[in-house]
Order: sequence, then C-alpha cells, then structure tokens
Amino acid sequence: MAENDFDYQEDLQNEGNDDSVDRNSRQFVRQLEEQAKAGKDAKREADAARREAENAKRELAFLKAGIDIESPTGKLFAKAYDGDSSIDSVKAAATEYGLIATSETADVKNDLDALSRVSQASAGSTGSVAPSALDGIRNAEGPADILRILQENNIPISNEQPSGWVSLV
Repeated sequence: MAENDFDYQEDLQNEGNDDSVDRNSRQFVRQLEEQAKAGKDAKREADAARREAENAKRELAFLKAGIDIESPTGKLFAKAYDGDSSIDSVKAAATEYGLIATSETADVKNDLDALSRVSQASAGSTGSVAPSALDGIRNAEGPADILRILQENNIPISNEQPSGWVSLV
C-alpha cells in the first residue's frame, strides 16, 4: 500500500505538467523558452499600446487646448513640450509661447494703452477701457453695436468734437 501511495503522490505532482516531457529534457527547456518569448512579446505589445494611448491623450490635450498641431509652430510646440498632458497645463504653456491668442496679446495691450492715454487726456477722465469692451468693439457689426458696448461699459460718449461722431471723454 505504501508503494501505491507514492505513485499517487507522483501523479499529483505531474498532473499540471505534460507527462510526455521530462523536466530535465531539452524539449521542456524549449517549451519554457517559447513561453518566455511569448511573454516578452506580450509585454512589448502592451508597452507599445500604452505609449500609443499616452500619445493619443497628449495629442487630444493639444487639440482641446486650441493648438493647431498641423501648423509648423504647432508641430514644434508639440515636439518640444514635455510638461503635464492636462489641458490646463498645455494651454498655459501655449499661451506663454504665444500660440493661443488671448485678450492680453501684445496688439491688444498696445491698443488698451493707447485708449487709456486718450481717455486720461480727456477732461475729467480717470478710467480705462476694459479688454472685453475692446474685444466687443473689434467684433462689432456696426456703429449701433459699438455704441451699445460703450454704454454697457460705462464709457461716456460725446458728439461735440468737430471731426468725429463718437469720442471717448
């Protein structure tokens, strides 16, 4: 009976293995090498898929931030940017480099400074024009829109100047 118990124990140990292959044989080693190669291939494919997903996430963040990644400057920015791929981080960096237009670009700032100088030169004026008012004036479709924007922003209007129908007081 003890001999039968030994055979039974050996069968339990070999149950998960192929009985035709001896653990010390070259065939068994080849099977292990094939399994290791398949594991490495699977890891390589998973790493490639992970990189592809990260690149897609990064590209989506650029697009949502308003960066044209097909333009030459957009391509350069995308290639050089190595920060966080969140939309806010990308947008902040792109704004810093001037890829995204804001209401505080150099042209708008120059226009605001000029309007401030004009309004301060006028009698009794101490205020300046808000950037949103300037953007509204630029996008106005006609004089009625400009008048409305000026009134909404509490900018006084005077028709007393001989050369213009509207002036900042």
